[in-house]
Amino acid sequence: MTSAAPSSTHTATEGPLGLAELGRALAEGRQAQAATLAFALAADGALPLPELFGVAAQLGASGQPAQAIALYRSWIAHTVSPLMHAAWFNLAVLLVQTEDLSGAEDAYRSALTLRPDFAEARLNLGTLQERLQQQELALDSWRTALQLVDPARPDGNALRIQALNNLGRLLEILDRYGEAEAMLTLSLELNPQQPSVITHWVHLRQKQCRWPALQPIAGLSADDLLGATSALATLSACGDPVVQLAAARRFVQEKVLHGVAPLAPAAGYVHPRLRIGYLSSDLCSHAVSILTAELFELHDRQLVEVFAFSWSREDGSPLRARVVNAMDHYVRIGGLTDEQAAEFIRSHEIDILVDLHGLTLGARPDILSYRPAPVQMTWLGFPGSTGLPEIDYVIADEFVLPPELAPHFSEKPLYLPRCFQINDRQRAIGVAPSRAECGLPEDAFVFCSFNNNHKFTPQDFALWMRILRRVPNAVLWLLADGEEAKRNLTQEAVKAGIGAERLIFAGRVVPAQYLARFRVADLFLDTLPFNAGTTASDALWAGLPLLTQVGRCFAGRMAGSLLRAAGLPELVTFSAEEYEEKAVALAQSPQELAALRQRLAENRMESDLFNSPQFVRDLEAAYLRVARGELRADAGAAAATARPTGPLVSILLPLDEASPSPLAALDSALAQTYAHIEVVIADSSADTRHEAVLAPRLQADARIKYRRKPGVDAADNLQRCLALCGGQFVNVLTADSRLHPHKLLRMLACFADNPDIALVTSSQDGLDAAGQPLLAAPLLPVDTLVTGPSMGQLMLNSQSNPLGSLSAALLRRADADATLGRFEGRRYGALEAAATWLALLSQRGCVYLHEALSAQAAPAPRADQLPAMDAAIEWLQLLLDAHRKQCFLHDGAAFHALLAARLAAFSSYTAEHYLALRAARYPVERIQQILRLGYQTLLLDDIPASQTI
Repeated sequence: MTSAAPSSTHTATEGPLGLAELGRALAEGRQAQAATLAFALAADGALPLPELFGVAAQLGASGQPAQAIALYRSWIAHTVSPLMHAAWFNLAVLLVQTEDLSGAEDAYRSALTLRPDFAEARLNLGTLQERLQQQELALDSWRTALQLVDPARPDGNALRIQALNNLGRLLEILDRYGEAEAMLTLSLELNPQQPSVITHWVHLRQKQCRWPALQPIAGLSADDLLGATSALATLSACGDPVVQLAAARRFVQEKVLHGVAPLAPAAGYVHPRLRIGYLSSDLCSHAVSILTAELFELHDRQLVEVFAFSWSREDGSPLRARVVNAMDHYVRIGGLTDEQAAEFIRSHEIDILVDLHGLTLGARPDILSYRPAPVQMTWLGFPGSTGLPEIDYVIADEFVLPPELAPHFSEKPLYLPRCFQINDRQRAIGVAPSRAECGLPEDAFVFCSFNNNHKFTPQDFALWMRILRRVPNAVLWLLADGEEAKRNLTQEAVKAGIGAERLIFAGRVVPAQYLARFRVADLFLDTLPFNAGTTASDALWAGLPLLTQVGRCFAGRMAGSLLRAAGLPELVTFSAEEYEEKAVALAQSPQELAALRQRLAENRMESDLFNSPQFVRDLEAAYLRVARGELRADAGAAAATARPTGPLVSILLPLDEASPSPLAALDSALAQTYAHIEVVIADSSADTRHEAVLAPRLQADARIKYRRKPGVDAADNLQRCLALCGGQFVNVLTADSRLHPHKLLRMLACFADNPDIALVTSSQDGLDAAGQPLLAAPLLPVDTLVTGPSMGQLMLNSQSNPLGSLSAALLRRADADATLGRFEGRRYGALEAAATWLALLSQRGCVYLHEALSAQAAPAPRADQLPAMDAAIEWLQLLLDAHRKQCFLHDGAAFHALLAARLAAFSSYTAEHYLALRAARYPVERIQQILRLGYQTLLLDDIPASQTI
């Protein structure tokens, strides 16, 4: 390309005149013109920094971050300014927003090269490094930022606090508790009024056993600290149920969504089997799964249908695999927003949703705020009231939550007759190690407490030290998760007159070895006000007696409930004095302790604590007591005969105001010879026309799920439709398309025969104005297995979509989440189907069926050129994205020749139709952007010498 020689006078887009015109365009809201002028001025080095910021901000706010990025890059390339570092900083922020993390890091470093004391850039660079899993570099960046900040700056304190809080947060994640506490202490000294920082500071002290945990600091009293302590940490900090409920309600008030209309009908549903949904991110190697694995396996499938709605990590553990396999439906919701997840759960018509989190790390309480189920419960994850008004029940027994304690719970107790806690009888116990292998003296009496360190309190420890003084040959075996806790506990023991050698610390080991350790100890000493829960069951399952003291709240009564269910009620004490005397007596009476061990071993499988089948029957009976809706007496028989076979297929039908009547399309879906289907309709119309037409079908056929949300754009409405479905396979249907009755049956058979393919598609007939098929010639004359590269290359070379519309194909739900309407993470509108096929074909091949198994009306012709221009731009974008991903077109020379031809054709088309495009006010920036990207790729790509043109 050539440019005209500089002129001695300014054109309309140069110098003062162009700047004045830019000012008017900004003032009058003419964004496209303002952007065009700004690009021209930036290229001449004549765009002032405030106007740069203003135009870039407008572009970013209007969903055009790529244009804003291009403007910053042009300004930086052509401008000399003492404030260049600010432009690099803003560019970096935009690059982070567009997930170009490498580019963002380079931009932040460019800003810091120009101004090394730029604290804001250093802070943001650290945050970016944390995202890139470069934790040590992030810590270094924040430490440097802390040193750079001038305290005299008006915002100096705020920047220092930000750096300190970032350091404290990441150090805590890295289990460097002492360093984390030191950072947060400095932060609170600068500003004591930071409740969220206090929350972490208190819990850090608990985990290190730095007592008192509620140590007054920087003008904060112990009461102030307790008032900002998290609901979980409060369970260890205070045994008062009033304070615990207040902590939960404070969290709910500050952090949880309020005032949302419920999604589920209050009256519930009518199902042959009760649909139970378990909500958790702990369905992996976690205490919740350790307890519940056998529950999911033992549920009576004649009575209940079991769903998991999970955002658990894929840890590859056998326990996770076992839990997943035990579910009737294991549904991943990790990629959904809370609202989408709630709508998805609602679409499954769950009768009872059981939250296994409460207020613990990783909880998503906003899902429950939408009330996706008519009955919602909390269980196991959090041993206290959640304070969540949308949770109806807490599963309990009358010991752990006696009626007199119930007023301190926002939930109503749902009492089980024996025990509140399920147990897994398949937990493997390894070979017991020797005492020498554990670092224990052979001839000592071994007290142990393998509770988490944050449950230890000064009162617990003082009580244990008194016991050790009275039992001279005893040692105390503790779990320690950090050197700080070991050091602090040892110092406390020495202060109490107990030698450091009498405290022995154990590290973490795999579950079977962990359970085997209990068989080496003599007696487990419990904590208060936060008892052992899962750990108590672990000890009893391994055969170790446990001594507990009963408190005033749920968390302080858990071990007592478990001991009573295990048949050892004499180990439940009700005061510190009784606890101490019992511990000393058992240490001095080996015969009594041996008898307790013998009773625990003999009653192990028959006790209420480990009789898991009986527990499951109790739990299911409780579910039935509170389920809303009608449950037929013949539910089991009906389920046995009516349950469809094969994977569920979700047929998605998105609608908007422009959609014709969907009845014919819907009827073609319901007429499928494959029975196990659901039809999910997402209606974004402003009026209720479609809803009125569909009403009779909705009442008559339970397979149809209909949701209406006005104003959602087409792409988002399709994604919403996808979020609402529950099938393993997905077919997209539009109101102007029809499905052949055997479509799903034929295509599912192809998936069964070819498990590695990405999709099955077929030829597709057109529909005339009367809705009758117009026969079309198939792409291939026979059914064919096609490789992804060959089909993708054909599409890009021909700039056509031979695989047809979305309604032509069937794909897996797991693939649809990431690829529907997208290629390389970018959404496509005019070429929604082509982008989907290319995204799938870049991974695997497809099966093409030559018989037309669907039909779709051709789009109505339009007088303007907008659809054709949209498609032309998107074909160019697909070509560039495929090149960037290095898929389909691997010959560099051929690609550049193809790109050059496409750019020339695109430019000619634009020139030919510019009057029509101007009349339609087509956004000029879209054309500018694709041309710029295309020519940059054409001119700047490195081509191997052997492939030069």
